[in-house]
Amino acid sequence: MKAVQFTEHGEADVLQLVDVPAPEPKAGEVLIKVAAAGVNYADILQRKGTYPLPVTLPYVAGYEVAGRVESLGEGVTNLSVGQRVMAMVPSGGYAEYAVASAAQAILLPDGLGDAEATALLVQGLTAMGLFRTGHYDSLLVLAAAGGVGSVLVQIGKNEGRQVIAAVGSDDKKQQALDLGADVAVSYGNADADWVQQVRDATNGKGVSASFDAIGGQVGADALKTLAFGGTGVVFGAASGEPTMLAAQQLVGQLQGLRGYSLFGETAKFGEYAGQLFGYLQAGKLKLPLQTYSIDDVQTAHRDMESRRTQGKVALLF
Repeated sequence: MKAVQFTEHGEADVLQLVDVPAPEPKAGEVLIKVAAAGVNYADILQRKGTYPLPVTLPYVAGYEVAGRVESLGEGVTNLSVGQRVMAMVPSGGYAEYAVASAAQAILLPDGLGDAEATALLVQGLTAMGLFRTGHYDSLLVLAAAGGVGSVLVQIGKNEGRQVIAAVGSDDKKQQALDLGADVAVSYGNADADWVQQVRDATNGKGVSASFDAIGGQVGADALKTLAFGGTGVVFGAASGEPTMLAAQQLVGQLQGLRGYSLFGETAKFGEYAGQLFGYLQAGKLKLPLQTYSIDDVQTAHRDMESRRTQGKVALLF
């Protein structure tokens, strides 16, 4: 089968389309003929060798796929050959075939495309999990034009919350507003005090929660937008730098800081997916999407790494 692998760490040109043996499903697993594979920033960090968990080379990246069930492992009774599913996989998503746990493969509703389905996996489920970390009246969403951010903005509005979208450049503001954000600000504009703009948008009160996938100075600044009793939720560090703070700055305002990872809530995948499907069927969820042929995987990585993409990035087979 065709697969994209790298045998050394480096820039996007280390990604090579090669022929490798197709995997075989073990007991409790299914083999999926992949139609679309999601691209995530973690894939870039793995390729560069900076991901917190090292990978063994040669490595086939990709941990979210959508396609049809090709074959069943022993004991699988909840799925049938030919059904359309989406699933997260430990690795190996950038390939014509991938193996997934049958228990975590989610049937796709009619009308949902394969590429769109990848937007509901890591990003969509993460957005739902983030929203469920507490009851918040107002949200600040960093990287609001990205895969997680674009879905989280819409969830917040669907649930009647005030949503302030923060993006990396002025030209992404309109996309966030089109998705329903009440206000859009840019932390990439050095001439503007975006923290003050967020406070102004909340009449000086600040937001109930900030959602930080960026880290570094942007993440630290986001904590300055929190209201009394507000919560900062950290779930990524796309800048390559951690979010740093002096913990004492939270004391006087009774604020909190917590981390979030979707993979700590695998038992809730089906529940979260069901709610996202409901939004889709009600016409309350758009899935901004950029697709690339598997032959253009290097371009997809370069575009994502340089922040030229908007919404979910998917590779098509």
